[in-house]
Amino acid sequence: MKERKIHPDNAILAELDQLVETRQERLKTVVRQRQRGLMVLMEHVNNPFNLAAISRSCDAFGVQTIAYTIAPEQDFDPYTTGSPAAMSSSKWLDYRSFTAGTDAALTTLKSEGWHLIATTLSDTAYSLYEMDFTPYPQIALLVGDERNGLSQTALSMADTHLTIPMLGMIQSFNVSVATAIILFEIVRQRRASGQAFMLPEAEQETLFHQFVRRSLAK
Repeated sequence: MKERKIHPDNAILAELDQLVETRQERLKTVVRQRQRGLMVLMEHVNNPFNLAAISRSCDAFGVQTIAYTIAPEQDFDPYTTGSPAAMSSSKWLDYRSFTAGTDAALTTLKSEGWHLIATTLSDTAYSLYEMDFTPYPQIALLVGDERNGLSQTALSMADTHLTIPMLGMIQSFNVSVATAIILFEIVRQRRASGQAFMLPEAEQETLFHQFVRRSLAK
């Protein structure tokens, strides 16, 4: 595939002058590899550090947006919560917060055309080994909290149930590890399919400008 050059507009030229060329090229490379139509939603965030750990995996696999449901009275900033490594990843991501409950959150995502995939231990769920992710242009991967997993509401509203086969005595992975494993397989299949799952050019341009400003932010 021919590499497309990202051209800055006049408003960002002064900011670009502050970045060395190698840094600019790094930002452009990351932007070109961001996934179109792939998002993680974490339900009922009880431990923000788990969301922070998931953020690091999302950045690594080219997922730009993380959504989460949280009670209205809860208050935390995903950009400042977690280990230093996780926070450095969060700087490059976008977050969607839903405070009106799971039903409202998933109804909104469905209306936007997202195919909802719920992670669960159900015997009737698709195995990660047999699931084909490529037919879905917009995938929202639903993950639950460490204690209870996904709610019955999330499971009933999901379009697909998915499980990671376990070969040992332990039944499940840590939520951040499970998320990373599934994202790896989704991205692997997308890349192998030959389909265009990267961001459209206009969105790449916008995201690059955002990354420049984030790179310069104190």
